[in-house]
Amino acid sequence: MKFSTIKNIVLIALIALFFYQLRGGKINIGKTIMVAGKPYEVIKEIHDTIEIPKISTRWKKGEDIVHETIKEVIIPSVVDTNLILRDYFAKNIYNDTLHLPDNLGFVFLTDTITKNKIEGRKFVANVKEKVITNTTIVKELPKTKMYYGLEGGFNKADVVSHLGFGVLINTKADKIYHLGIGVANRTTDGTSGKLAPYIGGGVYWKIRLRK
Repeated sequence: MKFSTIKNIVLIALIALFFYQLRGGKINIGKTIMVAGKPYEVIKEIHDTIEIPKISTRWKKGEDIVHETIKEVIIPSVVDTNLILRDYFAKNIYNDTLHLPDNLGFVFLTDTITKNKIEGRKFVANVKEKVITNTTIVKELPKTKMYYGLEGGFNKADVVSHLGFGVLINTKADKIYHLGIGVANRTTDGTSGKLAPYIGGGVYWKIRLRK
C-alpha cells in the first residue's frame, strides 16, 4: 500500500473521530427558567422573609362610632342623686390589647367614656409587615463555541518550521477539540528544503482547580 493511500486513510479517520467526539459531548443540566425569552440554568434559589414593624395611631370621636341607645330601663325607687351625677360626669378610661394571630402584632385600644357616652376611641396598631423576597441565581446555558486562526512554529534549523490554519471547538461539556492543517518546512542541507502538507488534531480536558 502506498504511503499517500495510508496518509489519506489516517486523515479520514482523524476527521471522523473528531466529529464523532464533538457530537458525543454530554453535560448534565438541572432546572432551567426563561428570562426575557432566553433559557438559563438555575444555580440557587433563596427565599427570605423580613418582618418590618408598622405602627399606626388613630383617634375616633365618640359621635362617629356606631351605637344604639336602649331607653327601656328599670329605675330604682330609691336613688342617690349625687352618686348618679358623679358617675355621669366622671371619665372612665378602658384599655385593652388585642393580639393578632400568627404573631402578626397587636392592637392597643383606649376608650374614654363620660356622660354615658363614648367620648372618643384611640387605637394603636403595631403590626409586622412581612416582605417575602425570592432570589434566583442563574447562569447562561453552555454553548458550543468555535474559534479559528493561524498557527506556526519556529526553530533554529528551519527558522519557520510550519505554517497552517487551525480550528478550535469548545463543546458544551467543556472539552476543546483542535484540528489544524498546513505545510511544514524541512531544510535538508542548511539552505534548501521542501514543504510538506500536514494535518493534526487534539483533544483537551478542563482542569478543575480548587479555589
